Amino acid sequence: MTLSAPLVEVRVPTFNRSGLLRRALESLLTQTCSDWRAIVLDDGNGERTRAVLDDLRDRRLVHRPNETRLGAARNIGQAFSTGSHVGSTHFAVLEDDNFWHRDFLARNLAIMNAQDVRIVQSNQWIEEPDSRGAPGRISAATTLGDCHAEGRWRAEQFKVPMLWRLAISNSALFWRIDCRSDLRAGDVSDAVLQEWVRAFRIREDVYFHREPLGVWRGGGTDSHASALGPHWRRFNGFLRREKAIQAIRRAVYRSIGGTKARNCCPTGFRRPSRPANKACAGRSWDGPPIRAWRGGVAPSFLPRRRCCA
Repeated sequence: MTLSAPLVEVRVPTFNRSGLLRRALESLLTQTCSDWRAIVLDDGNGERTRAVLDDLRDRRLVHRPNETRLGAARNIGQAFSTGSHVGSTHFAVLEDDNFWHRDFLARNLAIMNAQDVRIVQSNQWIEEPDSRGAPGRISAATTLGDCHAEGRWRAEQFKVPMLWRLAISNSALFWRIDCRSDLRAGDVSDAVLQEWVRAFRIREDVYFHREPLGVWRGGGTDSHASALGPHWRRFNGFLRREKAIQAIRRAVYRSIGGTKARNCCPTGFRRPSRPANKACAGRSWDGPPIRAWRGGVAPSFLPRRRCCA
C-alpha cells in the first residue's frame, strides 16, 4: 500500500548518535498530528541508523543515507532545502540530539493557519548533558527566552536580537512551501555560522511562539553557546566565524537605521571611493563593498548594495 502525500515533511539530519536519534524519532511518533513523513538524512553509519528505524517499525520514517560524507553544515543545510521529497506543503527540521513535545506539529500548524504567516519560530527548553550520548537535565532556561514577546514580527524586527545573540533555533523552525526566505544557507560551510546566516536571510514576517515546544541539547560547539576553551587548533576557525558574525551584526544595525557612517560600509569592509555619477551627488555611498576584507575574504552571504535604484 502506497502512503499518500503527508501534510508535514520532517527532515532529521543525523551522524552516529543512534541513542539520541531514537529519542528524537520517538518524540515524533508521539505527535498528536500524525500527518507527517520523516526523512532521516544520514551522514554517518548507515547500518546503525537503519537498525534504529527497523526497531521503531513505522513506515513514515524514511532512511536516506548520503552517498558521500557531507559534514555537519552541508547535512543540516540540505534539511532546509526548498521543495519536498514526498509532496508536503509544511516543513520542520528535527536534529538528532533534540526532541519535541507531543503537540509541536499541531501547535505550529494552528499558529500558521491563524496568523497567516509562512514561518513560525517557537521556543525550546535547554538540556544540559552530563555525558556524551546520554540524556541530561532539563534546565529552566530556554534557547530564545529573551528574544521577543509572543507575536508576529516583521523580518527587520525579528533580526534585532542578532545584535547580541542568535534569534533562531534550527529544530524549532516551522515553515511553509511558499516561504520566500533562503533558509538553506548552503553556501556556508560552518554549522554554527550557518544558523546565523539562516536567520539573517529571513525576508518575511515571522510569528514567535514564546512557549517551549521542544528541547534543545546544549554542550559542544553549537550556535547558542560556543566556547573556545583549550582547543587552539580551532582558533583560526573561531576567529573567522566571529568576524563573520560581527559583519552580520553591522548589516542588521544598518538595516534598522542604526548608523549612517560614511567611512565604512555596514558589513565592516573597506568602502570604495564615491562614484562620479552625478545622480548620486549628496548621497552616502551604498555601493557593493570591496571584496578584500581586513583579515580575509568578505563573507559571500552578505548582500551587495547599489547606490541608485
